[in-house]
Amino acid sequence: MMEYGYYPGCSLTGSARKLDKGVKQVLKHLGHTLREIPDWNCCGALEYGDRSELVSFSKQNLTKAGAMKEIVAPCPACYKNLKEADGEGAFTILNPLELLDKVDIKASRDLKGMVFTPYYGCVLLRPEGTAIKNRNIMEELITSFGGEVGGEKIKDRCCGGNQFFANKWATARLSTLILDQSKGTVVVFCPLCHMALHTFSKEKKVIYLTDLILYVMGEQKTL
Repeated sequence: MMEYGYYPGCSLTGSARKLDKGVKQVLKHLGHTLREIPDWNCCGALEYGDRSELVSFSKQNLTKAGAMKEIVAPCPACYKNLKEADGEGAFTILNPLELLDKVDIKASRDLKGMVFTPYYGCVLLRPEGTAIKNRNIMEELITSFGGEVGGEKIKDRCCGGNQFFANKWATARLSTLILDQSKGTVVVFCPLCHMALHTFSKEKKVIYLTDLILYVMGEQKTL
């Protein structure tokens, strides 16, 4: 049981409020406390042109974190930028996926008869230096609750989310390729991936992993 600094980033205070709420609810269930970094600023995500200046934005956030040396950042882009900004390793930057353990989640429902396609997207799984350690955490959680994993080798393909506003046709094409090779409900963790896949999903359901966990825990009625 730990207290962590919390960096929500812009998306979790805007289009991905559902993920923000879900992360806080799940981690509270696991006994963890989140304390938001005071006066945090935008990290520039992946859109800013000058990489060194972009990383400096995250260095400002680490300075604001002060004594909070273990920081949770749900957005994969924010997570990557903070890890790159922490060049000397003074902080431990964590994605919530790295705090999840099937043993700790008290399930009141199972997922028997349901099929899911876990989709991580680009940033969570590469490059290796800033990627999460367990590349199969979503698969492990889904199967541990009785669900079936489907989909064909698409978990780390690019959905084109960062081109959503500049070249929407490219996002449509890449996201459609992923959706066409998925089976059942698509499970994501990245806000940008959720936006891209949900936009072009037609009738296919795209959910956050936190929705699935809250459903299994009995704290959410439907998926």
